[in-house]
Amino acid sequence: MEYNCYLCNKTIKTGEKFTFTKEGSVHLDCFISNKRKSLDESRLEYLRTLSLILDYELTYLIQLLSLRTDDKESQELVRKRITAIEKESGETTNLIYNL
Repeated sequence: MEYNCYLCNKTIKTGEKFTFTKEGSVHLDCFISNKRKSLDESRLEYLRTLSLILDYELTYLIQLLSLRTDDKESQELVRKRITAIEKESGETTNLIYNL
């Protein structure tokens, strides 16, 4: 599946960190940079913390997506972890979006 970043209008390539907001898909860097411009100085440290958390979550998700196994039990475990980290990164994205 191919997505375009709604901020820079470039295609999001396989392996790039991105997330989804109400506006659509967005590169992580574009999302954080754009949010930083609209925030008061007093909220920037919180944004930095959230952006680091989201970066870690997306890094983990990319690694999980590249994990290959033929074992059914292992495949199910990986699928469950992907679902869980997608939920967590979605929650972090929403916290950033609503700053």
